[in-house]
Amino acid sequence: MRALEVLNATSHRIRRPVTWGAILLFGLLWNLIPWSLGARMPPPAEMTFPFLWGLAFLVLSPVPWQWSMDDRALAPLERGLLQAVPWNAAWALGLLLLVGLTHVEPPHRERGPHPGAEWEGPHHESALPIPPRLLVLGAANLSFGMLLGWILADKERAEAGESLALRAAGEARARALQSQMNPHVLFNAIGGLTELVREDPLAAERALLSLSGLLRNLLEYSALRVAPLASERALLEQYLALEQIRLGKRLRVEWCWDAALEALEVPPLLLQPLVENALKHGIAPHREGGELRIALRKTEQGLELEVANTGAGLAESSQEGIGLKNLQSRLELFPPKARLRLVREGEWTRAVLFLGGDRP
Repeated sequence: MRALEVLNATSHRIRRPVTWGAILLFGLLWNLIPWSLGARMPPPAEMTFPFLWGLAFLVLSPVPWQWSMDDRALAPLERGLLQAVPWNAAWALGLLLLVGLTHVEPPHRERGPHPGAEWEGPHHESALPIPPRLLVLGAANLSFGMLLGWILADKERAEAGESLALRAAGEARARALQSQMNPHVLFNAIGGLTELVREDPLAAERALLSLSGLLRNLLEYSALRVAPLASERALLEQYLALEQIRLGKRLRVEWCWDAALEALEVPPLLLQPLVENALKHGIAPHREGGELRIALRKTEQGLELEVANTGAGLAESSQEGIGLKNLQSRLELFPPKARLRLVREGEWTRAVLFLGGDRP
């Protein structure tokens, strides 16, 4: 890791609740075990030192092992040792000096000139403000800190590698699911246009030209990992223009779209399967067609996308299609909380997609 990455890793350790739980447990055991064995309780100032030791052990000791100055998450053994010795010695010495400066020795009493008399003689301070027992303790803690630092750094390296592998696997699965949408959209569009070849050859010609443009944009758009919602709307408008040729006045489209949210980025092709489902199972089978409403809005729970249609009711087959199954699988991989809800309310069938928040 480089310096900035080490700083980020250290900040992450500080924010973890398990770190503070371990520090609290270490400090309480350090203070309570001697007291339970009959020793006197130390002054309040001294009772804080075990917590400081725990903080240094868990937060500072992994730093020299993580500072490899390259892309490696763990420094080589020789480099790690050369960095860990002065680093851990520095913070250990600082804590020992703090302990020594706050440690108060009882006054030294000597016998006075008369029998039975006592007087306070001059107190001869040691050259070092640190009691010898604390020096021994510091040396032991230095060794323990170096070992613990390597263990914690290696553990975080393994966790980071596992997280990276899981994220890569999730992205690979998402791309595989996303790539399935290309032929699915194409096959459904072609299937819908076969009727026009016999009924209206001129309309079929226009539709085929629109289809070629849609396919070209679809290939470019679906290759992206995320894209702004403005691109999602542009693709939907192109798709609906193609369907409008086929359905004519039977398809009536209404947009309730907050343009201020168009810059937000989401995975591509979230709305297209919902629109396709509404046309295929709701509007197209209905003799009089129906209305299609596409909405984008911001709520207290997060981002809300809606595709609603009148016409035929919600059929079980509409929930078992490839497009919706694909979308449900992709939502499981979506980093923010995401949920799709299909409901029938009066004459409207609503498909509501919630992103980035909880929703019942």
